[in-house]
Amino acid sequence: MNKNTSLRDTLFGPRGEDAIIDVTMLGAVGVGKTTLLASMYERFGSVIGGTDLAVGPADRGTTVVLAGYINDLRRVTSTVRAQDGLAGTGDVREYLFKVGRKGREPLFDLRFTDYPGKYLINPNADGGDKLGRALNRADVVVVAIDTPSLMERQRRFHDLINTPMLVNDMIMRMTERDTPRLIILAPLKCERWVASPEGAQQLADRVHEAYRPLLDQLGSQTLRARTACVLAPVQTVGSVVFSRLEEDSSGHPIFHFRLKKAGLAYAPMDTDQLLRYSLRFIVNKYRSSERGLVRAVWERVIGTDEALVRAVEEFSNGCKTTGGFAVLQDHPLLVPGRQP
Repeated sequence: MNKNTSLRDTLFGPRGEDAIIDVTMLGAVGVGKTTLLASMYERFGSVIGGTDLAVGPADRGTTVVLAGYINDLRRVTSTVRAQDGLAGTGDVREYLFKVGRKGREPLFDLRFTDYPGKYLINPNADGGDKLGRALNRADVVVVAIDTPSLMERQRRFHDLINTPMLVNDMIMRMTERDTPRLIILAPLKCERWVASPEGAQQLADRVHEAYRPLLDQLGSQTLRARTACVLAPVQTVGSVVFSRLEEDSSGHPIFHFRLKKAGLAYAPMDTDQLLRYSLRFIVNKYRSSERGLVRAVWERVIGTDEALVRAVEEFSNGCKTTGGFAVLQDHPLLVPGRQP
């Protein structure tokens, strides 16, 4: 092997696309997709802990952009305004993270794709076709849900803000391809509700109710065999909670937030759950793949590195299933340590 040629280039070729596993965000304008990605990145080091697992940015560009977002989020607690979180992205952005064992060369990449919410609402917008391509290649899709819109005023603004019919349509188009997928429903700005067992249950019940058409379709005979679905509420700021909803003179909603207590700092919670569930599903998917080329490559790289597989299994054992978290549709690939 040439000293300038990486292990991934040798196994997968210069483009390395076969060594990239995709997670795509799905949600309308302003629901919090970018905030979720930044908060998840900020917690990588602390949640991986003592496991023999390394997840980090694959390039400086990813580090610079997400570090800027995190700095903005840290300032949210000192300038709480009506809209909690970051301004949305203006174009499609891809964030590449390398995955491997600590102190060793990474063996595959996770590519998180974020996109402007306008592409969901207006697929004919310039660049809107990029969303469809990102979903088609995705192994995991994270559906970002604006929780106050879901929970307040008898869901009066849920359809307007979260656009569940459009989300459902995109997922149905995506699942026409015969490949296993993990769908993660991620309520955001949920700090007020997950603060108590009763509130967390209320949130879970409301997600079941509001997304029943999607869950029913995923549970159909055709899709059930290749689709898993998880509910994972994420506190992207942690110290800021929804306080009240007002309407302007034209009837549009204005959401207000406040600090839980004066002096609190940025403190995201449960952002690691997306990574834990994603890695568990992904590793099991590719270890058990029936596609000859994918299986051969995966066995050559990951399947022979049992220490990495054990590290992923240990990390994914932290997947939550209580306190608002739930497996809404089970699947064999969500079983820890599944063998091919």
